Amino acid sequence: MSETAGAVSPRGAEAGRAGAATVLFGVTLFTSAFLMFLIQPMFAKMALPRLGGSSAVWSLALVFFQGVLLLGYGYAHLLVRGLGLRTTVIVHLLVTAVALVSLPIGIAAGWDAPPDHGQAYWLLALFGVSVGLPFFAISANAPLLQAWFARAGQARSRDPYFLYAASNAGSFIALLAYPFMVEPFVGLRPQSWGWSFGYGTLIGLIGLCGIVALRVAPRSGGTVETLVASPPVSSFDRFRWVLMSFLPTGLLVSMTAFITTDLVAAPFLWVIPLAIYLLTFVIAFQTRPVIGHAWLMRRIGLYGAALGIVALLPVSSIYLVPVHLVLCFLLMLACNGELARLRPAAARLTEFYFFVSLGGVLGGIFASLVAPNVFSSVIEYPVLLIATLAVLGLAAGRSRAMTPVFALSCLALPVLLLLTVAPHVLPPAVATIPYYVWLALLLVWLGLARDQPLALAVLLAGVMGSFSLLTGESAPLAQTRSFYGVLTVRALEDGQFHALIHGNTKHGWQRMKQADGSPVTGRPEAQAYYYDRGPFGSAIRHLREVRGSLPAVALVGLGTGSMQCFSEPGENWRFYEIDPQVVAIAENPAYFTFLRDCGPAGGMVIGDGRLQIARAPDSSFDMIVLDAFSSDSIPAHLLTREALALYMSKLRPGGIAVFHATNRFMELSGVIEGAARSLGLDAWHDVMDDSLWPRSAENGDVLAKVVVVAKTKGSVPGFDSDPAWRHAAADGPEAWTDDYSNIPGAIWRQLMAPATPKPAP
Repeated sequence: MSETAGAVSPRGAEAGRAGAATVLFGVTLFTSAFLMFLIQPMFAKMALPRLGGSSAVWSLALVFFQGVLLLGYGYAHLLVRGLGLRTTVIVHLLVTAVALVSLPIGIAAGWDAPPDHGQAYWLLALFGVSVGLPFFAISANAPLLQAWFARAGQARSRDPYFLYAASNAGSFIALLAYPFMVEPFVGLRPQSWGWSFGYGTLIGLIGLCGIVALRVAPRSGGTVETLVASPPVSSFDRFRWVLMSFLPTGLLVSMTAFITTDLVAAPFLWVIPLAIYLLTFVIAFQTRPVIGHAWLMRRIGLYGAALGIVALLPVSSIYLVPVHLVLCFLLMLACNGELARLRPAAARLTEFYFFVSLGGVLGGIFASLVAPNVFSSVIEYPVLLIATLAVLGLAAGRSRAMTPVFALSCLALPVLLLLTVAPHVLPPAVATIPYYVWLALLLVWLGLARDQPLALAVLLAGVMGSFSLLTGESAPLAQTRSFYGVLTVRALEDGQFHALIHGNTKHGWQRMKQADGSPVTGRPEAQAYYYDRGPFGSAIRHLREVRGSLPAVALVGLGTGSMQCFSEPGENWRFYEIDPQVVAIAENPAYFTFLRDCGPAGGMVIGDGRLQIARAPDSSFDMIVLDAFSSDSIPAHLLTREALALYMSKLRPGGIAVFHATNRFMELSGVIEGAARSLGLDAWHDVMDDSLWPRSAENGDVLAKVVVVAKTKGSVPGFDSDPAWRHAAADGPEAWTDDYSNIPGAIWRQLMAPATPKPAP
């Protein structure tokens, strides 16, 4: 037998080392991205209570993390361009080690309450001082480690972009794991410590990658000087990198705002668009993408326009959500496929990632900071849809952009708009004919321009304008947009009612005219969820039975101000409202007169209700009403055990806390009852039975889900003797805390609950 029998050949050993290096770098980048996208929802959840649970927190969190990502990519680019490999490894390990001073992750001291104005900028600063250092250190890993791998002289080092797919796969898995596998089972404090352990492990993996790169680079000739000496990229190339990353990020943020306010205010729905965004990177930067870029670019015009026509329908329905998700997936994938196609040689890798990150930051800033201050609705979303399709048409080349069909599309645009105006001036017998002509033109144009995205973008612009004319919906009485969303006041039923709408959720209304058109006079009645014979009126009457008057009442959440009409002379009913725009609407008698005609109100406090009530002296109130909503959902931090304990400390003996727990997607009464049970308190919920809660169809009364918690056992006997109320069960869902919540569990309970009267019109 030969002496070398069974020995590994030098070529085989080299291949083994190359494979091990690839695995090591892939695992390190996966871990880095996993931690990066675990810290985002984890810290955003910590910050949510400071800002009333507003969904805008998620959008601004994305802007912050993209901004720091840009800094990290710039830092990586400077290291690679200006320092030798050994110095680069040492510097980066020192930076990651310095960030350990910020661990474990938590809200920085002195940042407990936001200001009354400029909440967006305060939130960005809060993120910076609390998680800026560790996130900056992690953000540099993707381009930096790929640059190290490019110098390692492995078979795949010439094109290390495949590692970007591994990095985004880590982000994708972390994002989906958090709401379903982490949050329901692990509190925020253990999450923070677990993340710190993961960060320490990552430092070790980065050190190993640095050692591998340093050992191999000298043999492969992968010095900085050799790698930098590559063909320069043009300014137009950089512009395309920025543009093709601007559009997907802008779409991501604007689509999230649109579907979570105008379509369905389901909790954590923001996770799905972000997961789709990351998935498009995973697919686009694969060595062999499962959806080929050339194949998609030949079809993106037809698919995008067909889905876009449906997406632009002027209706609000949960069933349209999949259409928006698929449409944005295709547009994002096409843009990221263009980025993958335009990527430069490995020597320009860090520069490429810097400009890609710059485009992402600009897209996020436009959709999160600029658009809300410029537009009174989420119109930036359809505008970005059309713009993305147009840019993809230009990217496809002149042969598929500036064509005769494109010119005809521009000429047909005013025709489409005129056809939608025609039914309003034609006799009724022929008024529907223009609609059929309009539809026929759409179908013809979809066929003619099926492979021309730019022409179809013009078509979509016409459709967008046509739909706004086709609806014939009168202009709102008022519409404003703040950090907390879009607020609209509309006249309903020929002006009989004025309604306050947040997104697509009505938060109250008032009858302003009788059926015959005459104005309503005198003291108004509380309406909508708050009608006198409903749960709110019942809870207040039961409390008055034992206390007589209610000298001091705190109401968290203003809405239209209708709860003020339950007050009596000499009582001080004080509202706590986080959004100044809501206050401006409720106090304007042109829209609602509850505050004017049922007053005088006991004052208005601007700010998060829980934080503001905490400042009141103990035993200050006879009743606390929790009626704050962020679109369709009461903010979770108002329902926790710690929050309930705070309310009890502010109530006088025998006082009650009343929670408005109505929700289309989550069962929240069990959460409140669980908190009461954990504190040894009595709780009741109303029986959702129409026969027990008579409603006036004429006034549009709506049955609400209400939970009442009493500070002193047996102090309000009326609830136990009233068949419309049911005492909380001895067991049930676990209480939520400031450290723990289980939103998927609340969604599941609502899905499994027996049918009840619809909670909202």
